[in-house]
Amino acid sequence: MFKVIIGCAVIFSVVCMLLAVAPFTPAILGSFFMLLFAGAIGYKGYLQSSLILLLINTLAVIGSPAINIGNNTLLFLPILFLISFGGAFLGVRKLTCKHVL
Repeated sequence: MFKVIIGCAVIFSVVCMLLAVAPFTPAILGSFFMLLFAGAIGYKGYLQSSLILLLINTLAVIGSPAINIGNNTLLFLPILFLISFGGAFLGVRKLTCKHVL
């Protein structure tokens, strides 16, 4: 069942990435949520799916012309990326510690 949810998340991320290149679109909000989801599933140990979602959604966020580089955005984006990539990093550490012992 969880594989179906991850598959739907990947499809949703690809659609958001394709729609995010158009200016003034709310599809970038979907990419923000999928970045958080990628961090969460990376922390749970689904690293391949997490890295795929991180790649797709990072490209969508960076390539979107709807991102306004202002004071609030400069504070929000690093926090969002820290949570997303931090979850995947902690998932890697959990799995490597589990196999070392």
